[in-house]
Amino acid sequence: MALYSGPGFVLYEGTPVLQSSMVSMDVQTDNKDVNTQLLGRAGFSPGPKKVQISVNSAIPASGLEYDWVAIANAQVEINLAFKLAGRTYSCTGDLRNAKLDSSVDKANEISFEFHGIIVSTT
Repeated sequence: MALYSGPGFVLYEGTPVLQSSMVSMDVQTDNKDVNTQLLGRAGFSPGPKKVQISVNSAIPASGLEYDWVAIANAQVEINLAFKLAGRTYSCTGDLRNAKLDSSVDKANEISFEFHGIIVSTT
């Protein structure tokens, strides 16, 4: 029987975000095709790489683990890392969206979307 890696998680300024219920990372190269009249697709031109990290977190009764709304509202550059399967992708960028949700069907939740670049992989 195969053994698989455990859940991934996000680190904010080097500290794990403990209340997250879902994290995802999308690496976007933004490469562009180079098409020529005689060769057709002749290759590609490297694009401005970027990464997008999305996180959903439950909100404990004691309050927010991190005030993602205030961080997004401050419009500052932050360090965020995504750790999964023994690899850590360290990124720098900013929060673009922060959303608070409340419902009778589940715990209160905060979600955010980070846009940036990968600065190192370990």
